[in-house]
Amino acid sequence: MNLSDCYLEEDLFPKIFTDYEERDYGILFYNEDNKDSFDSNHAVIYKDQVEDLPSVLSDIIHFYSSKGIRPIIYQSMLDDNWFGEIKEYLAAAGFRSWVEDQEYMLPAGENLITPNPEVEVRKVAEWQDELEKVFREAEEPWEIKVARKTLEYPKAWMFAAYLENKPVGLLYGHISERACRVDYLLVAKKHRKTGVGRTLFYQYMEWCRENDMQNIYIWPDGDTPKSIYEEGGFRIIETRKAGRAVFEAD
Repeated sequence: MNLSDCYLEEDLFPKIFTDYEERDYGILFYNEDNKDSFDSNHAVIYKDQVEDLPSVLSDIIHFYSSKGIRPIIYQSMLDDNWFGEIKEYLAAAGFRSWVEDQEYMLPAGENLITPNPEVEVRKVAEWQDELEKVFREAEEPWEIKVARKTLEYPKAWMFAAYLENKPVGLLYGHISERACRVDYLLVAKKHRKTGVGRTLFYQYMEWCRENDMQNIYIWPDGDTPKSIYEEGGFRIIETRKAGRAVFEAD
């Protein structure tokens, strides 16, 4: 798989669930009805498309502030460690910035997960309001609108985990012309460390195998998901330096 396709997908995937405006320097994602969702509200800027960085930062601040949204900027994943180079410019414009490792995982081994037989996994074709319970019990209600909108995408997919006929976990993502991406793995807090997440991922991997899915990748958000993905046969192929900036000036 071409890793550049993964990086580009990381930049563009919010297009499937949020509003956006394109600029010469990048993309402005926004959702005035879901301001707490970072994925729905941030700018992506491209190093080789920025001619006047202070003007770009000013434009981003004005755009989001006019909508009552806190300005947040993501460095394009194509531009490894760029925010480390422009940290002083970001600070001068009122942004707190940092660079963090973002790992990319590709399938490279067998699916060794043993699913929990008490967990029933169902493939979700249409949104069901009962699924909101998973997000609320995970204390991430802002993701409800993201998940609902994602499921409207023609090539989205979602698996729900049930215990005693009640939803306790979700795994969902989408397929683009570039890649098949796992967007989110979520388990209700009181049901974590019970095999729910592993059972969901096991079912996802079986679905990928049965449908001969290609160009699959994941970036793990934390040690627990990473251990699940590794058990499912994924390995870290590359680590990129991802830049983030949050506006903090008065």
